[in-house]
Amino acid sequence: MSQTLEPRTRTWLTWEWHAALITIVGGTIVALAVIAFVHFSKPSPEQIVAANRASQAAFLKSVEMVCTQAVTTAKNFGIVPNYAALMTRAPTATQVRGRYACVGATAAARYVILVDLMCRDFKNPRCVALYSVIQPDGTVLYQRQR
Repeated sequence: MSQTLEPRTRTWLTWEWHAALITIVGGTIVALAVIAFVHFSKPSPEQIVAANRASQAAFLKSVEMVCTQAVTTAKNFGIVPNYAALMTRAPTATQVRGRYACVGATAAARYVILVDLMCRDFKNPRCVALYSVIQPDGTVLYQRQR
C-alpha cells in the first residue's frame, strides 16, 4: 500500500531537503576555506629565513652606524684627522655598560674611540656620545669631563 502525500506536505519536504543540502554543501565549503586559510597563512621556511636575514642585515647596518658616528664625532671635534677611517665595522663592548670601542686609523696612527650609547637610535648623532680617544700606546687624546 503506497501512501500519497498531500501536495502541501510534499512541497514542504522538498523545501526541507533543499535546505539540508544547501547546509551540508555550504558547511563543507566553509570548512574547506578555513582549512585552506590556516594552511596557506603560515609562512614557508624560505620566507622565515629571508626575513631573518633581512633583519640581521638591518641590525648589522645599524650597529655599524655606531662606529661611523664615533669617527665622525672625533673628526668634528678635531681629535683625529679628516682622512681617518674605520678599521672595525662593528663596535666592541667594554667593561662599562653602554660603552663601546671602535678602532680608527690613518696611515700614521691608530685610534681607539670609546663612545657611550645614550639611546637606541643609532642613526641619531646625539645617541652616540664620545667618551675618549686613545692611541694604542696609552696616550689619551681626548677624555670627556665628568
